Amino acid sequence: MTIKASKIHAMKTSTICLLLFLLAVPSLSGAEDISALIAKRTSQDGKTLDLSGLRIGTSGAKQLAGMESLAKITTLYLQGNNIKARGMKALAKSPHLAGLKHLDLWGNLLGDLGLKAISESPYLRQLESLKLWKNEISDDGIELMVGSKNFAALKTLMLNDNLISPDGAEMLASSEGFPQLLTLNLFRNEIGDGGAEAFASSQNFPDLELLYLGQNSITDQGAIALIESQNFPQLKVLDLVLNLLGEATTMAAFKANRKGKTQIIYR
Repeated sequence: MTIKASKIHAMKTSTICLLLFLLAVPSLSGAEDISALIAKRTSQDGKTLDLSGLRIGTSGAKQLAGMESLAKITTLYLQGNNIKARGMKALAKSPHLAGLKHLDLWGNLLGDLGLKAISESPYLRQLESLKLWKNEISDDGIELMVGSKNFAALKTLMLNDNLISPDGAEMLASSEGFPQLLTLNLFRNEIGDGGAEAFASSQNFPDLELLYLGQNSITDQGAIALIESQNFPQLKVLDLVLNLLGEATTMAAFKANRKGKTQIIYR
């Protein structure tokens, strides 16, 4: 099996696992009041709401969007709820989420239209962390994201396990829309050397501390460009595991790790 075929197989397997997870968890019944769930799953200080794995679906997301009790919520966990783009559109239009700072949307099949809703929301403008892994986001979604002004406060962006190519990575790298970003995770996409070199030459992430680019079909060319880049003065970890790396990367990483400034993880 070729490396490309192996990655396609892995992505299909990952998607199947996600679907099995969504099917395995009991879904929210139409009769169950979403307000009761909010009461049960809100933290004592009233700032965190965890609805992970409840499969509230699109209809549940729409109900959730209308709840005035969300006004004090700053952290919202919605992993594995199958809300899809329509559910995200409803949430993005909710004025009750204007104070939200941390949003976890792992495994919701949002697609590019879901990311479009977040990017165009008049309320989701205070986000400090946004977790979008396993959401079938492609370059089209990234193009919408980098054109948005909603992410000026963002410190953590997780886009791992999506469909981002070198073009999408280049759009991210050239964007000035993430001035406070500290953590960027693009693990298991397909950004290649083109994407790696775009980040290496970008001056838009001066405060970045953690950069995860594992399993992205990066070769020595892209890896060395990143390792030798002078554009990440605050970088603490550069993760390049499961890429197509050889002896040249090993030597460059060894030299960089000896300096002790940035930890290079490459195998």
